[in-house]
Amino acid sequence: MESRSQAGGQVKRIEQKWGFGLAPIKPDVQRGRVEAAKTVLATITQGHHAALGRLDDLSTVKGLFTRTYKKDQWDWFTVCAQLGYPPFREARQTSSTLQHLRRCLRDGNWQAATEAATALRAAGVPDRLSNFVTGTSAPLAGRGFVYVLSTREAPEMLKIGYTNRDPLTRAKEINSATGVIIPWGVRGTWKVAHARRVEGDIHALLADYRIRKDREFFQVPFAEAARVIDEYVVEVR
Repeated sequence: MESRSQAGGQVKRIEQKWGFGLAPIKPDVQRGRVEAAKTVLATITQGHHAALGRLDDLSTVKGLFTRTYKKDQWDWFTVCAQLGYPPFREARQTSSTLQHLRRCLRDGNWQAATEAATALRAAGVPDRLSNFVTGTSAPLAGRGFVYVLSTREAPEMLKIGYTNRDPLTRAKEINSATGVIIPWGVRGTWKVAHARRVEGDIHALLADYRIRKDREFFQVPFAEAARVIDEYVVEVR
């Protein structure tokens, strides 16, 4: 939104209260999602009868996992945190399998539905949904995260840091700091061991893009930064 100042120029108003992906979820929306997660959890752990008459719940939960890898909704990272930060490939596969499971249940293909439920159990989906329903977080088990932030106004000005805590909490802390006018949004996170050391190595790999040596800001397209981080993380695992 813009308004005219006393000097006659245009003043750009910043209306958003949170960075892209970090939007809080309305209580009634969250209640509906939790009920859907309960249905899916029962379906893949107790049997297909739990989904009878509630097939749309599978679509709802599929949509939650889809959010986490498409990153195209204002609450995508909030949902990602609630699901325990599923990696890209896992989230995409879970979304696809849930869609397949719904189709099998709709068509009465019980054998294929059983196989889909087995695949979801093997992928650890019940644990993610249990934590989603109860609002608890899975333990980090000594691991941390490297994160990449940017604003929508300057998408190639990246802040690359690390945290040994929940990255959603860290992103909110950064945005609440004095001097932050335009809130940062999360572009990506990587769960790693020795997060502080990994952050330093990634900073070194991206040194040509660093704006100041004493700050963790880089002028680089996110796709390039993500490629460098992906390659590094694969190499050190």
